[in-house]
Amino acid sequence: MKIDNIYKAKSLERLDLAEWQIKQNKIETLGSTLYFALFNFMQAVLKEAPEGRWKHVGINKIFSKFCIENNCMDRLNLRKIYNIYIDLYILRIKADYTNEKLTEKEKLELLAIFEYISEVIRKWQQ
Repeated sequence: MKIDNIYKAKSLERLDLAEWQIKQNKIETLGSTLYFALFNFMQAVLKEAPEGRWKHVGINKIFSKFCIENNCMDRLNLRKIYNIYIDLYILRIKADYTNEKLTEKEKLELLAIFEYISEVIRKWQQ
């Protein structure tokens, strides 16, 4: 399936940035970086904004529906991605809009999320 190359490049760039953040132990804003890597990935797959504009809340459902209808990805991975997107949305809010530090549990969760979505996005976009 053909995907949008600009959104693909943005998604991969954000994954590279996330990898750098991890190597430098710059984890406090990692949730935001990973959120937008996944958001750009969904944009790349969908190619065009539904209803003429991208919506942070709605893109997750539209992406899942599109992938099911077009047999892009199995349902188990779609469910996992759907849940990760919700988790990242919350962690992005914490990273971008609060003065709270991440807990150790959240940091470990972000590292696991990075491994999973990095594999999914890089494999899928080859």
